[in-house]
Amino acid sequence: MAGTRVEVTLLKVVDGDTIKVTLDGRNESVRLTCLDTEESWPGGNKPVTEAGRRASAWAKSWFGTDGDGMPPAPVTLTLEFDTQDPPSLAQVRHRDNYGRLLAYAHKAGKNYNLDAVAAGWSPYFVKYGRSRLYHGALLRAEAQAQAVGSGVWNPDLNAGGPSRDYVRLVPWWQMRDSLIETYRATGPQAGVLSVRLDHAHLVAAARRGEVVTVFCDLQGGINRWVGDGGLIYAGSPAQPFNLWIADRRASEVQALLRLLATRYAGEGRFNYVYITGKTALYPARDDGKPQIVLAELAQLADLPPG
Repeated sequence: MAGTRVEVTLLKVVDGDTIKVTLDGRNESVRLTCLDTEESWPGGNKPVTEAGRRASAWAKSWFGTDGDGMPPAPVTLTLEFDTQDPPSLAQVRHRDNYGRLLAYAHKAGKNYNLDAVAAGWSPYFVKYGRSRLYHGALLRAEAQAQAVGSGVWNPDLNAGGPSRDYVRLVPWWQMRDSLIETYRATGPQAGVLSVRLDHAHLVAAARRGEVVTVFCDLQGGINRWVGDGGLIYAGSPAQPFNLWIADRRASEVQALLRLLATRYAGEGRFNYVYITGKTALYPARDDGKPQIVLAELAQLADLPPG
């Protein structure tokens, strides 16, 4: 099965998992899906590593750019989205938390995402869900790279410098992937909304004050305390959605906070949870953000309703 495909012109290779392109006259950033190469630029929350620098150089060679990631001549690529939605809908649904397109990149019949995993420059990154189109091929590519010790699977590559602990990270990503697979299989049929995929629906429900169930990623836990109230940013800059805990002194809320801290928030935990409650816009105006107030344990569940 092939996903929806669109032709683009490459503008720049940023690093091993991000490129910039022109699509339908617009400049777009593309996060190359199912990849998470190590960092080659400082300033983020992850350290720059030797593997990150080499992954960036390898990507520039693969795409045929110069050392700054700029193509010396026009380069046409095919972006492939992970579903068969119409192109206009695919470009809405396949975006990450920062508004970047999520896609596979093809050039001259070769799949960059698959080649990057096969070369060992990225694990098969399933923290936000597995590939619908290339799951088996990506698993085989990752296993082969591990077997021969390529790229990030070479323990000596980052020796003496910063590195990432894939022995710890990969099982956590796989656990998250299993929860996302459960959502994909049963959540939409049960009427569960995804913050990222159904944000427009979530905003409309909040305008009407409807009770909904939302599939949320609570990895970040409580983001801010305002007096006795807690605010959780359960969405993203591109798809805002907040959870508000009104009074942490209440006994039911204290139990809810303990569950958040021990089961859902933080690295290595479930993170994903189904939240049910009445939606509203906050502030209560057209440009307000959709929000649900959390007041009792029954609003949190590990499985979709039904």
